[in-house]
Amino acid sequence: MHRATNAGLRALCVAAVIFFAAFARADAVPVFANGQGVTCETCHTTFPGMTRYGMMVMMTNFQILNRHLQDKALPLSARLYITSILANKNNPGSTTVSDLSLLGGGFLGRNFTWYTEQHVIDSSQIGQTEQMWLSWNGLFHGTNSLQVGKFHTPFPFMPAHAWTIGNYLLATQTTGQNDFNPNDARWGVAMNGMSNEFMYNLSYLTNSGPTGTAFNYNQADNQRTLDANISYGGMVVPWSVGAVAMRGFAPLTYAGGGLAGSDAFTREGLYLGYQTSKWHYQTMYYHGVDAHPDFAEYNVPLNGFFFEAERDLGWRNHILLRYDVASSDTLNRQFVLDYSHNFEPNFAVISELAAFPGTRPQIAFQIAYAGPYQFGKRYLPNLHVVPVDGESLVPAVPSANSATSATAGGSSASASAASPAAATAAGGDANAGEQLVQANGCEGCHGATFKGGIGPALYGVEHRLAPGAIAQAISAPKAPMPNFGFTTTQISDIVAYLSGLDGGTANTTPVVTFDPATPTDMATVRVTFPGTPPQHVTVTPIMDMGGTKMPTREVPMAPTPGNPNVFTAKIVFSMGGPWTVHIIYDGKSMDVPLNVGS
Repeated sequence: MHRATNAGLRALCVAAVIFFAAFARADAVPVFANGQGVTCETCHTTFPGMTRYGMMVMMTNFQILNRHLQDKALPLSARLYITSILANKNNPGSTTVSDLSLLGGGFLGRNFTWYTEQHVIDSSQIGQTEQMWLSWNGLFHGTNSLQVGKFHTPFPFMPAHAWTIGNYLLATQTTGQNDFNPNDARWGVAMNGMSNEFMYNLSYLTNSGPTGTAFNYNQADNQRTLDANISYGGMVVPWSVGAVAMRGFAPLTYAGGGLAGSDAFTREGLYLGYQTSKWHYQTMYYHGVDAHPDFAEYNVPLNGFFFEAERDLGWRNHILLRYDVASSDTLNRQFVLDYSHNFEPNFAVISELAAFPGTRPQIAFQIAYAGPYQFGKRYLPNLHVVPVDGESLVPAVPSANSATSATAGGSSASASAASPAAATAAGGDANAGEQLVQANGCEGCHGATFKGGIGPALYGVEHRLAPGAIAQAISAPKAPMPNFGFTTTQISDIVAYLSGLDGGTANTTPVVTFDPATPTDMATVRVTFPGTPPQHVTVTPIMDMGGTKMPTREVPMAPTPGNPNVFTAKIVFSMGGPWTVHIIYDGKSMDVPLNVGS
């Protein structure tokens, strides 16, 4: 009977592979990729493995995503893992539904995000709640948040997001009666934050049980743990370094039952990682002190170490090699070699070869699927499926009657489009011109705000030179300016963009300034509107992540006392690099590019 059951489950695995390979056209990891209208590869390598941007999204409790897009999407999805372990002379084989979960998440208003992960089946058993939390975001005018509920134990490299079939020994080891390990999700409360390359967390944790045991801090039942994490890097810079320190108390019981006391334990670790688009290296040393009260042993050391290298082979293929060692009650070591192929970004088949001292190697296979969602489409809460139609994280391009962007003042940033008058005079597309200017690094010589540097100031150039003269300076530049070989159309586009940096000759475009001019984590944005001031103004900082734009929180702007034409607001930047500041006023919009320091 057992063999027949295994054979049936293995046949189900094969059928699932054929079905999903033939029909799955999903291109989004559940909930958030569907809501944002992007591929799941934006945040994941082989899911649930994370890219650098994905780690940032997760560590900020999703608050940097576009709330308006997410609110329009279906907030629920599903995930399925089927795992088959081949038998050898040391271990029997098995095929199980290792995970079938329902996932949900989204925004509650502007300042709250939520997420829930409910196991329907967990290792062939009826599952319990894996995660269920609410996060209050935007604290202290930044990406700081207060998180309450059940969430993954904060740890420098988040072992729960490994895509390998086998777990990290370092993260699953326990000692004596104390079953605390960082691979589990736990009930608790956490303060999280991020500023440029720094990420930090302070949490108070209790048990990892079902919802009926939530926030049970009774010392006779559960651990009580204070967990502190800090890391630097991994966003703009490819390397990262992190540290974790934990101090907790676990209940000790007599052999016949009853509370015998508390076991004070500690955990400390140092982490180092390096991640590019092709390679990901990470290593960690982990140490702690625990007790073996059953053997009257106390202050017993706990140690762990791993080194891992992952390579993106292209064509949605990944390979990973890991050496892992843990020493607590026993000494465990393993070499793990995993290979993954994604038939779709949300459908992967993973194979693993694991070697342990004194036993034969173990071979395993896993099907991983999340969805279903259709390529290029979004599921709405009413279960209707609609095309993305370009609706994604990038705000809509201003219409013909929308104002275009501008900057001014000694602390202003460059604008993304010229005024209509200037664009018409130059006969070009200012938005296309902005892209050419940014792509060719013009700010390097002419200054970050085009107020001058090695090269002359371009801000207000339309007041000094006619459009034809500006075009001549670009097409036949004088040394040391290089000749970029722009076409006539491209030159017209650049002239249109440069002619609108200060609002253009018509001077009807709002003027935007920043204080400080080159912010590192926070800035005051100031918009001066000519003529009749608008009624409603908002500003949204948008991260430029290569070819992807990721809006953060929308902030309302308020008129200054005594001058209704001037609106101000404080905005926060979670990392350095190129940003776009998107301003909306009375149905019109403007984009202002800004370089944020680190």
